[in-house]
Amino acid sequence: MTRMLASVTGVDEAEIALAGGVDIVDLKDPKAGALGAVSIQTLSRTISLIAGRAPVSAVCGDLPMEPETIRAKAEEIAATGVDYVKIGFFPSANAAACAAALEPLAARTKLIAVLFADLAPDFELLPVFAKHRFHGAMVDTANKANGRLLDHLPPEQIPGFVDRAKSLGLMVGLSGSLEAPDIPRLLPFAPDFLGFRGALCGDSGRTGSISAEAVSQIRELVPEVSRAGGSSSVDYRLLAARGYSPDTDPTLGTDKIFVRDFVLPVQIGAYSFEHGHTQKVRFDVTADVLQVTDHPEDMRHVFSYDIIMDGIRTIVARGHVQLSEALAEQVATYILENPRVVRVTVRVEKLELGPGGVGVEIERKRQSAGRGVASGSAGRKGQSAVSQPRQERPEVVRRAVVKLGGSTVRAAELESWIAALAGSKLPVVIVPGGGLFADQVRETQIRMDFSDTAAHAMAILAMEQFGQIILDRDERLAPARSLQEMARASDAGKVPVWLPSSLALSAPDIPVSWDITSDSLAAWLAGKLGAKALLLIKQTGAFFGSDTIDSLATRGIVDAGFAAMLPDGVDFHLAGPKDAAGAGALLAAGNLPGVAIAAPVRPARKAG
Repeated sequence: MTRMLASVTGVDEAEIALAGGVDIVDLKDPKAGALGAVSIQTLSRTISLIAGRAPVSAVCGDLPMEPETIRAKAEEIAATGVDYVKIGFFPSANAAACAAALEPLAARTKLIAVLFADLAPDFELLPVFAKHRFHGAMVDTANKANGRLLDHLPPEQIPGFVDRAKSLGLMVGLSGSLEAPDIPRLLPFAPDFLGFRGALCGDSGRTGSISAEAVSQIRELVPEVSRAGGSSSVDYRLLAARGYSPDTDPTLGTDKIFVRDFVLPVQIGAYSFEHGHTQKVRFDVTADVLQVTDHPEDMRHVFSYDIIMDGIRTIVARGHVQLSEALAEQVATYILENPRVVRVTVRVEKLELGPGGVGVEIERKRQSAGRGVASGSAGRKGQSAVSQPRQERPEVVRRAVVKLGGSTVRAAELESWIAALAGSKLPVVIVPGGGLFADQVRETQIRMDFSDTAAHAMAILAMEQFGQIILDRDERLAPARSLQEMARASDAGKVPVWLPSSLALSAPDIPVSWDITSDSLAAWLAGKLGAKALLLIKQTGAFFGSDTIDSLATRGIVDAGFAAMLPDGVDFHLAGPKDAAGAGALLAAGNLPGVAIAAPVRPARKAG
C-alpha cells in the first residue's frame, strides 16, 4: 500500500497532520527551498509531540554536494531520533562520494536519497544508494514554480524508476507539487509513499499553513494503511480505481470513459522500412466502467481518463511493436486489469501509410461482467495468452506454488501479500525469495572469492532467512522442509512456507549457478508437488500478458534458468505491487492475482 507523507513546519501543523490521519510526518521549512530544514529545536519539539503516533522524517536542507558537509548535517538530524533522514542529491560529480560518506550513518538510521525531476536526475545513482545501505530513494522537484512532478518525469518513465529502486531493496517515494488529480495516476505505479505540501495548504500556497480540510481531501484519495493492531480504514471506493473492486450497489450502471484522437509517435510495423524510426499513431479508447456512486463528487468516485493515456504512453515506451493488433491487445489488457472496467474498445490507427489511415479496432470484455471481483476471461473465447484473465477459475487451479520475492522485504505491500496468502482458500505453498540476504551473499563472494557451490548453498539459506520473517508475520503459516511437512501443514489448515535447504541442497537436478535463483527453485518445487500453477510476486510492474518467459528473462524479471526449470503444464502467473491491494479478495475466492504468461514452446522429444 502507498502511504501519505505530509510536510509540516512544526508542532502546530504536525497536530493537524496527525488529526488528518497522515502516515508519515515530514519536517521541512518550505520558505528555505525545496528541502529547507527546520531548526533542531523545532524538530525535537515536534518529535516529542508526535510521541510515536506516526513515523517522522526530516530534510537536511539544500546543501552543497560536499561529503563532509552533508555527513555532518545528516548526523545532527539523526541524533534527534527522527525515523527517516532525507538528503538531497543535486547534480554533481561528488554525488557518489557523498553517498559513500553516509554509509556509517545508514547502518543505524534510515536514509532517504532525494533526486530532482527538474534537474536531470541520474537514476544510475540508485545502485550506489543501495550499495551504501540507504533505506530509500525518492523523486521531488527543486523549483516549485517550474511545474509538477509529472511535468518533468512523464508517466511512462516512472515505472522504470520505481521498479529499479524496489528491485534494489529501496523504499520508493514520489513528490513534487503533487495535486489531487495526480494521485490516481501515480497510485498504479505502487510507490511506497507520496509526498505532499502545497496541496495541503489550500489556496495559500506551499509557504502558507496547511489546513485540516485540505489534508482530509488528500487523505481520502490515498487509501489509508491500517495501523499495527488496528482495524483497516481503507477506502474501497478508491481501491476500485487501483485494481480491487468489492461488491457494489447492483442498481448502479456503467459510465463510458473515452479518449479520442490521442496521437503519439510509435515504433511500430512489421516491414523493414518501418523499423528504426517512429510514425504517428492515433488511439481511440472507450471503457465501460462500473459506477461506485450515483453522486460523484471528487476523484475518489471516477476512473480517470489520465490512467488510460498514461497506460498507452507506458506501453509505447517499451519499444518496437510489430503489429497494430498486438498494440491494441496490450492496451486493452492494461485497461481491463482494473476490475471496474467491464468492456473496452481500442482503435489503433497508423496515420503515415498513404493518403488515409489504416489500423485495427478491437473490443474486449470480461466474460463475467457482474459486480464484485471479476473472474473469467477478459477477451474472446479461445483467444491467446495476450488477453487471458488475470486469474484462473478455481476449478482449474487446484494447487499453486507462490514465490514471494525477497525484494518485498522492505516494501509497504509485504504485510498485504502475507495476509492475502495466509487467508488463501486456494491451496498454496509459499516459497520465500532471497532478497537482500542473497544480495549479501553476492557481495561477500566478490570480496572473499569463494566458489559458486558455496554461494549456491548460502543463497538457499538466504531464502530461509526471509522465510523466517514471513513465518513471524502470521500465525496461519507453518514452516515446511519436506513435501510431507507441506501436506501435513495443509491438512492442519495452515499455509506452508518452504524452508528449502533440506530438499534443494541435495537435489541433483538443481544446477549450482547464479542462473538459478528462487524463481527457478519455485518452478522446481511446482514440479515436485504436481502443482497446476506457479505465481511469482515481484517488486516490478513492468510486464504484460503479452510477455514471454524469454522476454522476461532478457529484462531480468525472471532468472536465466527459469524457462528450463518450469515444468510442462504448469500455468505461470506474475504479480507486482499494484496487485497487492486486491490479492486478498482474489485468493479468498480461490483465484490467483496477476497476469498469465504464455508457456514456452518446447521442441517435441524424439522417441527412442
